[in-house]
Amino acid sequence: MSLNQDRVAEISQSLFDRRQFAYFLLDTQWCVLEASNNLQEFGFSNLEVGVDATDEIDFLVGIDISDNHELSMISSPAGDPIRVTFIPSVSTITVVIMDARQEFLRQKQLQQKANENELLLGTQEKLLSEIEEAKIKLELQNVELQEAARLQSSFLSGVSHEFRTPLASIMGYTNLLLKDSDETSANYLSAMKRSSKHLLSLIENLLDHGKFDSNEIMLNPKSTELAEVFSDVELLVRPLAETKSVNFTITTDWQAACFVVLDDSRLRQCLINIIGNAIKFTDQGRVTVVASLKDDDLHVSVEDTGIGVSEEHLKKIKQPFWQAPDTGKSGTGLGLTITERIIEMMGGALDIDSSEGVGTTVSFNVMAPSIEPTFHQEAQVLTQFNRSLSVLMAEDDEDIAFLVTLLLEEQGVKVVHVANGALAVDRLQHEDFDLVLMDLHMPVLNGYDAVSQIRGAGNTTPIVIMTASAIEADKGRAQELGCDGYLVKPVDIADLLNIAQQLVT
Repeated sequence: MSLNQDRVAEISQSLFDRRQFAYFLLDTQWCVLEASNNLQEFGFSNLEVGVDATDEIDFLVGIDISDNHELSMISSPAGDPIRVTFIPSVSTITVVIMDARQEFLRQKQLQQKANENELLLGTQEKLLSEIEEAKIKLELQNVELQEAARLQSSFLSGVSHEFRTPLASIMGYTNLLLKDSDETSANYLSAMKRSSKHLLSLIENLLDHGKFDSNEIMLNPKSTELAEVFSDVELLVRPLAETKSVNFTITTDWQAACFVVLDDSRLRQCLINIIGNAIKFTDQGRVTVVASLKDDDLHVSVEDTGIGVSEEHLKKIKQPFWQAPDTGKSGTGLGLTITERIIEMMGGALDIDSSEGVGTTVSFNVMAPSIEPTFHQEAQVLTQFNRSLSVLMAEDDEDIAFLVTLLLEEQGVKVVHVANGALAVDRLQHEDFDLVLMDLHMPVLNGYDAVSQIRGAGNTTPIVIMTASAIEADKGRAQELGCDGYLVKPVDIADLLNIAQQLVT
């Protein structure tokens, strides 16, 4: 044999011993010259010398070894993966058959990983597409939510104005009639006044519920005399208890002139909601209010002997609009919901303990830092004006305008009334006034635009907004435009005179 054949034989024997490959040697006419004796292990029949290999082995038929020196990963007759390598020389062709099972497994694993990667890439692309779609959807929802918030704010502002304006007239004229009424008329008028205040509290609860969702609720802490707050609340709710012959008492542990820092209007609202509920659901027996002040913490407990609340219903009682069934009592179902949220804003907590058929105890605490007593402006303000002040009032509601004019003129204030913002702007161009009272919602030219034009013209006359809108956004916009005060209808004449004194002097 030639040197090449010797080398092939040497390699063949070495690999054969390790059972890694088989081989056979062909002449240029594909006749078998030599074959290893392990071909059967690869699924081939033993080749006899001198036979035409193409008759025995299919993959040799039609093959051009000048272009194909290797057949990678084909199946043997036994179905196992093999690799076939052709080593041509001048007069012979050596065909080497190698076991390719491990390589096949590796390729299969690589292919599987490639398929998995392709699936992962597909999943990733799908997820990215879904994320992009979700992002677009969220952006659209955000726009919708912003529009909903704008509409809600607009709705609340409109509702506030539409309800408060007629209530301001009813309450204001009722107060005027009470001054000169006989005992019988006074009783009727007092009933009207109580009903008006109750209606106002219901409206405020409805509006406050919407304000919480749009972050419109804000506290206005200031120096507050606790005795005055509880006295005001008692004057409002005691007639409700007397009508039902319910024994009503309020007990406090502080001295007469006890001043603290908190939002007095919100404290009144919470007390009225809780005490009003206690009286409403107590048909006989008593309602007892106990209040104490210790370490800058105001604690209030309201106990009643009413119908009570079952354990099942106690879990739902703070939910918005929820009302216990079959009580025969009407309401909005918002009192406790609003009260709890206000109390939490004031740094406290609300607790309810109740037994069905026995009664209910509602207690809460709020932060109430004590301060030194200060002089009470409201008692002095009515005698502060030694000269006649001139006030321009822009108000489209004739009843409100007449009422405010009457009350101010009783205090020596000269009032000029116009029915819209355009007339107010025109009047200020020709006359000087000490103070401007400006409604926000008016025809022709609203209060916002009127204030903008007044300030744009360089007029610095103090402007106090007097509106039925209790929306913080309206108050904030008024301040941005340069207004000096903001009063919500129904307006207490003492509050109006107080702010007038501060601005004019």
